[in-house]
Parts: sequence; structure tokens; C-alpha cells
Amino acid sequence: MSKRSSKLRLNGFLLSLLLAAAPMLSAAPPEDYPFLDLTRAMQTAAGENKPMLLYFGRYGCSTCRKMHSEIFTDQALRKALVDRFVLAYVDTESDRRIRLPNGERTTEMQFAVRNRILGTPTFIYFDETQQPLFKKAGFQTVQQMQGYNSYVADGHYREQSLKQFQAVN
Repeated sequence: MSKRSSKLRLNGFLLSLLLAAAPMLSAAPPEDYPFLDLTRAMQTAAGENKPMLLYFGRYGCSTCRKMHSEIFTDQALRKALVDRFVLAYVDTESDRRIRLPNGERTTEMQFAVRNRILGTPTFIYFDETQQPLFKKAGFQTVQQMQGYNSYVADGHYREQSLKQFQAVN
């Protein structure tokens, strides 16, 4: 067997490994949380009349990994999120197709661009009617996340801005 033929086989083998691993390279939400794809989360939130937390992440995001290891491991935060919200996750680099409430089909990446997601992680909180309330980008502490959760789930957004709520809480 010639060197060229061996090299081609090795390159083919490496390409096969990369292609086989590609599905595993997609971004993932924190473990032990019931994050749903956006289509299913919107349907669930509407059916249960619950607010929704939408988390935008991407593969290789060091801040996302830090959120997963330092923030999403907090059991009180996990309980509050799981009990009070429908959780959705969107990979900002994914070409996975989703269906919006109006029936439009798009990809997760196009949806992220449309919502001006400039970095990850980014979180958007929605009320029970699936209206977006606010967006927070970057690393968030447990205390910040708990504050946002209370602001939305306890209905404080109906009477005051997030800034006013944070000033007294």
C-alpha cells in the first residue's frame, strides 16, 4: 500500500470520526433540568399557563459552562425554576428547525439572530401569555436569577419595572 493511499485512508477515518461526533458537539442545557426545545416549551407554557425562561447557549461557551457548574448546581434555584417556569433552550449555532406560535418554521440560529442574541448565555423571561418581559445576557449569579424568577413568577412585572423591583429587593 502506498503512502498516499495510507494517508487517504487515515484522513477518511478521521473525517468519519468527526462526522460521528458532530451530534455530540451541539450545545446542551444544564444537566438535571427539564429544558425543552423551543417549540415544545411554547406549547407547554401555553397549555399550563406558566411563564417561560428561554436560555440561549452555544457549544464551547465558557460562560455557559461556568453558569452550569456554579449557578445551575444550586438546588434552591433548580427547584424554583422547575416548579415555576417552563424551561426552553436554544443553541444559537444550530440549524435544527423549530416552529413558532404563528406557525412559521425557522432554525434555532435564525431565531437567535432575529432576537438579537449577540452573546451567550442570554436569558429571556416570558410572562404566562408568552410575551417577552426582559433579556439578560452574560453570567448571572444565583441571587440575580432568583430575583428575576420572583419578579416574573410572583407577577411583580405587572406593577413595576425590573429596575424598581431590584431597588427594593
